[in-house]
Amino acid sequence: MTREDETAGTSLPTPGTRSAMLSDLLWEVSAYVELLGEAALADLPISTASSGMLMTVYAEPGITVAEMSRRMPRTQQAISQIIARLEKMGLIERRPKAGRGVGLHLTGEGRSMAEQAFERERSADERLLGILGKKNHDGLRELLLESRDLLRPER
Repeated sequence: MTREDETAGTSLPTPGTRSAMLSDLLWEVSAYVELLGEAALADLPISTASSGMLMTVYAEPGITVAEMSRRMPRTQQAISQIIARLEKMGLIERRPKAGRGVGLHLTGEGRSMAEQAFERERSADERLLGILGKKNHDGLRELLLESRDLLRPER
């Protein structure tokens, strides 16, 4: 059977083309943006996912892993793994909270790393602005914010 025989008569959307489904396009664009972010952080010992966790703890000292998992589209297990790596690197520490929770806090080195990562990722976002143009960048950002709010499950 030839490839033409296998695809004859199908009208499925093809990833990587203009007929791609929205989920495929979002994944593809997200991957390109992730590559820009990872390139910006290349000489730091953290990834964009780790950077996001550092910035979350920077903004909300004492936040718990459970609170983070309720806000982010990541499992509690995935967040715990990233936090464990950051803790091992000496960037985050756990402190008991009132009650049963354990809050996350940045160390001095963690605060410095979060600030460096933020500057690098802001630079990557400015690069995106240059590529997309202000109108498209701002429009895409607004559409994504609105879509996130509409799609986020009630918790």
